[in-house]
Amino acid sequence: MNYQELEIKILNIDKEQIKKKLLEIGAEFKKSRIQKIYTYDCYSPILMYKLAIGDYKITNSKNSLQKLINIISYIKPTFTQEEKIYFKELLGHEEIDKYIENNINNIDISKLEDEKLLKIIEDTENRFFKWIRLRQDGEKVEITIKYIYSDKANYQIDDVKEVEINTDNFEVANKLIEEMGYYRKKLAEKKRDSYSYRGMDIEIDEWPLLEPYIEIEGPSAEEIYELAKLLGYSKEQTRVMNTEDVYLEKGIDLSKYEEMTFNIQK
Repeated sequence: MNYQELEIKILNIDKEQIKKKLLEIGAEFKKSRIQKIYTYDCYSPILMYKLAIGDYKITNSKNSLQKLINIISYIKPTFTQEEKIYFKELLGHEEIDKYIENNINNIDISKLEDEKLLKIIEDTENRFFKWIRLRQDGEKVEITIKYIYSDKANYQIDDVKEVEINTDNFEVANKLIEEMGYYRKKLAEKKRDSYSYRGMDIEIDEWPLLEPYIEIEGPSAEEIYELAKLLGYSKEQTRVMNTEDVYLEKGIDLSKYEEMTFNIQK
């Protein structure tokens, strides 16, 4: 399991000009291929939270409380200081997961069903986004869990987190994800040319109905923006966004497509 590094996009590029520039600065070409990608929607935090509460009330199981701890641990970076003060007043601790851990043998579950607390968790849906991507890249198969801890319309480079798991069978991985209760939202294809430069990955991506763009991924924002500058782009010309939002900027709503492949004509 790998925690992925930071990344930016540079949209609407001249592909051949960028490939020439990459070679000029000494970037190493790695490979070119077409990737097959499935994306899956994850349950909302409030739904997961309420399901775990309901399970605990039936079973009194510590496993249910551990589920609550896991859910809260994902979303707690989005809690405001004002919300933490309320948690302290309600629970005696400003961190909900720590309250559960400290009282796991004698929990007052009614406090975790407090109406205002539930509303705060529900409101994190506007500040926390999570989805799963299954990608076949030649013989390599990757499961990536993606998180955005911010207002989705205005997030920055540090707001995006990824956890990546490598496997070796696309169909088995798809079956496993679906058996876990996540439903596949769409199938997509993209063409990708990969380069590396001083520990950073540079990807030239082509998606159906979009102009080519670059993704630069690296260990620090400073190194990423410096590489963008070498390629002729200022920080202001870079974007931190997912592909769905790139389509939206072109007036294309991906939610209306079950498949986005190169069979679709412009």
